[in-house]
Amino acid sequence: MNDTRRPNIKDVAALAGTSVATASRVLNQTGYTARETRSRVLKAAEAIKYQPNLRAKGLRRGSTRTIGILIPNLENAHYVALADVISQLLAESGYQLLLSSTRDDPTLEWNAVRSMVGHDVDGLIWVPTECSPEILDYVHSQKVPAISLVRRFKEGAIDTVVFEDFQGSKAATQHLIQLGHQRIGFIAGDIHYSSNHDRWQGYQAALREAGLPVDPALVKLGPVRSSWGSVATNELLPLFPTALFVASNAIMAGVIKTLHQHKIEIPNQLSLIGFDDLDWFSYSSPPISAVAINAERSAEAAVDLLMRRLQEPYNDQRQPVILQLSFELVIRESTAPLK
Repeated sequence: MNDTRRPNIKDVAALAGTSVATASRVLNQTGYTARETRSRVLKAAEAIKYQPNLRAKGLRRGSTRTIGILIPNLENAHYVALADVISQLLAESGYQLLLSSTRDDPTLEWNAVRSMVGHDVDGLIWVPTECSPEILDYVHSQKVPAISLVRRFKEGAIDTVVFEDFQGSKAATQHLIQLGHQRIGFIAGDIHYSSNHDRWQGYQAALREAGLPVDPALVKLGPVRSSWGSVATNELLPLFPTALFVASNAIMAGVIKTLHQHKIEIPNQLSLIGFDDLDWFSYSSPPISAVAINAERSAEAAVDLLMRRLQEPYNDQRQPVILQLSFELVIRESTAPLK
């Protein structure tokens, strides 16, 4: 056998002294084969470390039993939790996960989508970056069912599972207002993405309904990274906000680090609330109030919806399903009445 290539079923048959058809029957567990012959084939396969080509096998069956998932990065704990739950749910249904991090780079996203389609994934679960009609048209043209998760395409052009970002953000801001806060700083990600945009809108809506002005100087929008939390907090502190609403868990660590550096006491000097309730929020000092969203529920909803689509004939003209998952406002010790 040529050492530069992977062993194939012909190599197994040659070593076992059988036909390829017989080796195939044994390895695929189809049809009858004499016990002695079966033993020779299995020993030959083990000897040369034969691994079936699952992709070729899947193509013959019309399915690779593989689902592609595209997420912006592996730094955001929420995306990592989503990918983990999705992986477990897919495994229970007999599917493998093909994971790609797009870094919110449209070029990387295009390459990842093309690569996954080229690997004949049965479907996509996708936190979109560019949200362009062109990339969606490409996926439709390849007849690949896709679910948009966390973020949505414009006009709901695809099956979508998102959170109540607007209402959750509005509720968090209203909580601070009810505590007497009027100068509320808002730190969030790029509003090019629907989830960040809706949270920004919810913050503004709560202020306006309370008769409070929306001060652009108190709004800091940037990359969803801890480092941005530090930069934004340093820019906000000279403006003397009495509360901060941090609209992404990935930003929160940088915010808290900077508040500690400035020896700001939470909540005595500044109230703090976040969006996405991580485990460490509950044992931080003080524990952090947050809009809690359930990664497990969203992963289950996305997988259930995709599995339903895979059981139907492909139809890109059908009305997309839009699911909005509710939130819980978890009040802890980081928010307190204005002194």
